[in-house]
Amino acid sequence: MTYLICLDALHAAYRDLEQARIERREAAHALATIRETLDQVLELAYQQQSFGPLTNLFDEEEAVLAGYEQSVAKVRELEGRWSAVSLALAYEKERTMAGQLPSSGAEGVIHLPWK
Repeated sequence: MTYLICLDALHAAYRDLEQARIERREAAHALATIRETLDQVLELAYQQQSFGPLTNLFDEEEAVLAGYEQSVAKVRELEGRWSAVSLALAYEKERTMAGQLPSSGAEGVIHLPWK
């Protein structure tokens, strides 16, 4: 049975999604770490009534948060990609089993919005 949707594309989409999930977990860990550090420094600063060095930590926390938010968006995008390829493959398989796919030409080909 020949599929128009390449199984390699499905595997690549899944691989990309898993890599993005790993990166999201790493970003979440980095965010938790900087926030824990910030909490400790805030407590110490409150005790000493010295809040000067906090600006750098807040800037760092903001940058790490931005990275985390980007990783969440990337996972969401890649989940959509993987889902679309999976659905297209399932649809194609169903049509093939029913003998409804054309044997040649681009008629009935599902076009996906990425490479």
